[in-house]
Amino acid sequence: MFASSNYPPDLAAAERFVAQMRHGTLIACSPEGYPQVSILPFVKTGDVIELHCVQADPTFGAVLANPRVTFFVSDFLAWSPHDWVDEQDAGRATLHFRAVAFECDVERTSTDPVDVAGALSRLLAAYEPGASYQPVEMGEFYGARLRRLATMRLRVVRSHIKFKTGPAGTAETKRRVAGQLRDRALPGDLRAADVIEAALADRPT
Repeated sequence: MFASSNYPPDLAAAERFVAQMRHGTLIACSPEGYPQVSILPFVKTGDVIELHCVQADPTFGAVLANPRVTFFVSDFLAWSPHDWVDEQDAGRATLHFRAVAFECDVERTSTDPVDVAGALSRLLAAYEPGASYQPVEMGEFYGARLRRLATMRLRVVRSHIKFKTGPAGTAETKRRVAGQLRDRALPGDLRAADVIEAALADRPT
């Protein structure tokens, strides 16, 4: 992602955002061929990201061939037309989004069903705390599915953060666009306005 001075990275805001998200995109590239991508649930603890996928997933094959990957966590909010900011400058049309790209080294992969069961148990504990279900373990209930899956641990090497919450410009401009999003009220617009206004509230004075 291009690091624009209009959108300086905020590490604390990025950590809060990633903690709220329930999926990311794993991007892996084998030494020969095109990058492979998969949308996956994840658990991030410190600088470790834990994932699971189907063993037959081409992205897992790319991970095995090349253990340098990117895990991309993003949230598209809305788009706004240029004339909400400047009637003459078509370049002021923009997308609003939050995104963090983690460049990672794959520390460990496993197709052992016991390891997969452990990863799924940790995922469920994060996504469905307090829920009631058959414990995830090898046996007749889950065994066939566990044998088809793989798990991996990624170690974050560096991260790239870009939160385009509102157009480049003053707080007043961003508030005006948030208000126009509320007036337009297309699917997602009200949530986008909430995120833009919350980002303004978090800004250092």
